[in-house]
Amino acid sequence: MAVPFSGTLTMLGLAQEALYGTYGSGTITSPIHMYDLVNGGNSAGSGNSYPAVNQNCLPNPADRTAAVLTDVYYVEASDPVDLFYSASIGVASNLSVGDVLYINQALTILATVGLTTVYQTGTSATTTRAPNGCFSEITMNASAAITVLLQECP
Repeated sequence: MAVPFSGTLTMLGLAQEALYGTYGSGTITSPIHMYDLVNGGNSAGSGNSYPAVNQNCLPNPADRTAAVLTDVYYVEASDPVDLFYSASIGVASNLSVGDVLYINQALTILATVGLTTVYQTGTSATTTRAPNGCFSEITMNASAAITVLLQECP
């Protein structure tokens, strides 16, 4: 059976489909966590361990651990803001073309608020892209992916 394409969906039904392939029938132990249904296993605390799905969609499970790029300036703004990126990248100096920036630590809101270029003065901290005393310019596309990284040092 498959998940119905109309009507009300239930977590119980989705869990039954994930575990048995029978939406609407099968014994499920509570609780049911959507994270486990999407990523497989029961690491979020589900009563059942679910099979991994979407294994061709990496990362699986989704990595939502954030690292911070501090004191970033938009041309239009005078106050610095922090941007966030996947912690799997490592320190800010590891950022490269194609990496995606976000405006929230949950990594759910892309840094595409009509601004595509940001600037940062480097420090000795691991949260800045450029070395101490240098200047970094980061350009992003409409999907908040980095397209250009420039660095100037006096």
